[in-house]
Amino acid sequence: MSLLDKEKANIIDSVEGGNMIAILSGLEVMYVVLYKNEYRCFIHKFDAEEGRQKSFDRSARNRAMINNLNSAADQVFEVGFNKDMDFMGVMVTAEKAIISYLDMTGQLPAEDVDFMSWQEPEGQKED
Repeated sequence: MSLLDKEKANIIDSVEGGNMIAILSGLEVMYVVLYKNEYRCFIHKFDAEEGRQKSFDRSARNRAMINNLNSAADQVFEVGFNKDMDFMGVMVTAEKAIISYLDMTGQLPAEDVDFMSWQEPEGQKED
């Protein structure tokens, strides 16, 4: 696995070369991989058990759309894997490595937590 320069990343070349790409945006991660002559995208929040998936045919329009995903990304990672491996296992392992990297570098995104919310009466918000 390697971190790609999000400004210069050529996502489609990496995917076409047999790699999986992990694109981070906020608290979500999208994995893009070539599978059965389609671009398959898996999207979910970090550490979520469920997510969604979408596939796109290998048209010039979809190639351009996928290659421009880095413009919406906070980080882009390239994940090399053996083609006999299960995609879900590859994604789980990659995500653990990504979270560890982001945590070690102080870049791990998190939802805002209101530490004083326990003091507010239910239904009342602080102005």
